[in-house]
Amino acid sequence: MGSVIAVHVWRLLPLATVIIMAGLTSIPRDIHDAAAMDGASFWRHLFQVTFPLISPIMLVASLFGFVFAFTDMIVIFVLTRGGPYDTTQVLASLAFFTGIQAGDIAEGAAVALFLFPLLLAAAVGFLRVARRTEVT
Repeated sequence: MGSVIAVHVWRLLPLATVIIMAGLTSIPRDIHDAAAMDGASFWRHLFQVTFPLISPIMLVASLFGFVFAFTDMIVIFVLTRGGPYDTTQVLASLAFFTGIQAGDIAEGAAVALFLFPLLLAAAVGFLRVARRTEVT
């Protein structure tokens, strides 16, 4: 499990970094200047200016990471093939192993179709939280 998590972090960290860096550049310079004029220290500026403005973008980066981790079966296939005792299975790899390798196409398709509403609900939840943090 540790190796699967490490590979997913290694693969998704550059994407999340680019998304967060783009979000950091989208913060207007006037806000940073106003915080400096008010005498905000580094930590106050970080936690009361930068993090609140970047939090919706960090939620979107987390959403991408969540969706990619649950739909990427290549890492599972190459590293563990789902074992031991299916402890590293994700639904995408379970659908492949059930439908293609075990020959039960109907059950594999059912597992794959079950993945879509779960990811849709997770995406809607992430985006609602991002919208709430953006408005306030």
